[in-house]
Amino acid sequence: MRANDKRLAEITAQGKPPEKLTADELDYVQKAAGFVNTFAYLSPAEKALYDKAVASGNTEAAAGINMIALIRQGGEMAGGANGTTYNSRTTEITAANIEKYFSHSIVDPTGKAQSQFQALIQFLQDNPVA
Repeated sequence: MRANDKRLAEITAQGKPPEKLTADELDYVQKAAGFVNTFAYLSPAEKALYDKAVASGNTEAAAGINMIALIRQGGEMAGGANGTTYNSRTTEITAANIEKYFSHSIVDPTGKAQSQFQALIQFLQDNPVA
């Protein structure tokens, strides 16, 4: 497959781990390699936010955005805090929405997901959207 897909071969040849790829590169790899295309559920602004996190070396914040994309791939209806539900695909990525909604949609007894969501919250607070 890579031999027949020049762009996929170029991305793969970089040797970067997935968390170091840009949103565009990751989106392409997901599509071309037949993976679930979670990045299709991120807006251009959200992909730019992901790229900013990756470029700054904040892979934990980027992983938080990646988890939100995964939640969105699961469907519109998702569970939030205190039994609330929300539309994961139309709920904006903000610090408040991560705390109230997205962070409650991932069950992870290791605490890694919560750590990544906290990194994303901090990243959003440090990098306000214009």
